[in-house]
Amino acid sequence: MNTKKLMVAFNPKKPNFKYSDFLLPIVVDGEAKLLGLSSGKYFEYGMVIMAGKEVSVNDIFAKLVDLGTKIDDVDATLVNISQYVNMLKGFKISNVLKVKSSHSNTSGFSLEKANVKPSNPKKGLP
Repeated sequence: MNTKKLMVAFNPKKPNFKYSDFLLPIVVDGEAKLLGLSSGKYFEYGMVIMAGKEVSVNDIFAKLVDLGTKIDDVDATLVNISQYVNMLKGFKISNVLKVKSSHSNTSGFSLEKANVKPSNPKKGLP
């Protein structure tokens, strides 16, 4: 499964700051979090963007492995990444999302639209 939509880190206090840290929802100690695949940091919000090229589930998995994350069950992790990619299809580019723990979903998380604006609109000519 491939996608061109991914999430990048987003800080509502600095809405115009551009992050390049792609995010992946993971469950840590029963709590869903957004993990930065470059920094290894956790973020509260992510913004949906259009990646420059198609990215596969295996590409995302490889970034997770490169980060040094301990993976207990490879098959379950690949299924979770696939579910994440499917969830992103339901959102538009520039939507700001947060991850929520979900026991009804097999992945253990769900994505929901946050009540946060992605950036301040630029003012045009008077």
